Amino acid sequence: MIIVISMHMGHLRIIYLGALLLMSVLSFGEDAPLTAKWKSFDGAHFPYSKWIAKNGNTPRAVIIGVHGISGAASDFNNLGSALLQKGISVYAYELRGQGNDPDPERVGDLKDIQLWFSDLNSFIQSVRKEIDTVPIFLYGESIGSLILMHGFSGISKENQEQIKGIIYSSPLIALPGKLPPIKNLLMRTAMLLWPSYRVSLRNLSGGGEAKVSEGADHWEQMAKTKHYVPKFTLRILGTIERMIFSSSEAASKIKKPVLVLYPGKDIFTKPHEVDQFFNSLESKDKSKKLFKESHHLLAFDKERDELFKIVLEWIKARS
Repeated sequence: MIIVISMHMGHLRIIYLGALLLMSVLSFGEDAPLTAKWKSFDGAHFPYSKWIAKNGNTPRAVIIGVHGISGAASDFNNLGSALLQKGISVYAYELRGQGNDPDPERVGDLKDIQLWFSDLNSFIQSVRKEIDTVPIFLYGESIGSLILMHGFSGISKENQEQIKGIIYSSPLIALPGKLPPIKNLLMRTAMLLWPSYRVSLRNLSGGGEAKVSEGADHWEQMAKTKHYVPKFTLRILGTIERMIFSSSEAASKIKKPVLVLYPGKDIFTKPHEVDQFFNSLESKDKSKKLFKESHHLLAFDKERDELFKIVLEWIKARS
């Protein structure tokens, strides 16, 4: 699990979140993705996956997926396998600083949040070269949603024009819990003095159960994923908490059509908090869907077929 150290209304908070935010419980279908590499703005190369029709037909639309902490592009396998049969392609890239980053020195850290935003813009541009004028929809899962909210303003005008909508799936836009004042001060001091200090997530969490999909055992699944990141720097965790608490402000500035998908059994953000977030969005075209029986990893839970159907119909209506 990951530990997020945060300050909200004067109180430091320490939250144990599953490092399983978009990271495992993978069930690969028959349509395995194609994999390749792309070059970002600073010359760094990263892997990506794409689920495209094998017959070479031009897709009706393209989804660009952004995964979460300790996750991977493969987290979009279920979505990609389902939608490519309906004429929609899915592209997803490996995030800088996460487990499939080819540079081991970067794994578990992010020196500047702008790197994530610039990578997003670069990947969209790279995909556009392949798909020409096909409509693009952005799909952020968990913390991937935060990257879209905060990074959208930095996307080039040309890229923004081709983007026809944004999907937030299990958006992490609120956190519970708080620390006593003394621990609050100690943890905040540690973040300021030792930002590069790496936290052992499992040790901090105590290995407690964190149910993120039906029947999934948290630690067993984590042990099976090669992209699992066991330690993160305090710097990246502090960055994430700042993104969380300014999420509504950032997302409210985006005028593109928005679809919010959220579970009723999320161990992180509660449904009423997502409802409040949704009400703050200023897009004239906004929709939401609550999956009452699902957990955080919607695309791997028992209501996933309904999820895929809703995403398909929403995109078809806007492309």
